[in-house]
Amino acid sequence: MAKFKIGDPKPINSGRKPGVKNKTTQEIRDAIQKVLADKVDELADDLAMMPEFKQWTILSAVAKYVMPTLAKNDNDTTLSGEIKYNVNINFVDAHNDPTGDNEDAES
Repeated sequence: MAKFKIGDPKPINSGRKPGVKNKTTQEIRDAIQKVLADKVDELADDLAMMPEFKQWTILSAVAKYVMPTLAKNDNDTTLSGEIKYNVNINFVDAHNDPTGDNEDAES
């Protein structure tokens, strides 16, 4: 078999097929989930004895292995210039007199 050279196309059927997950990564996740599942009662008791800050530190460190993480949003939009507003205010008196000539209205 010839050695791969930079610039040559990849051999046909080389590498993982699209959509196929990395087996090692999945095996590690499964193992961590199993350990956590087996130790959940002990973990809860141990965490209860720790200060609250330490509890959250440990839980946040472990959670990233069993829960998906959210994508970071780097929105650096800056606005400049004048912002104009159109505001329309309509006043209607209490007696629905559009002329405002209602003499019966209380002052």
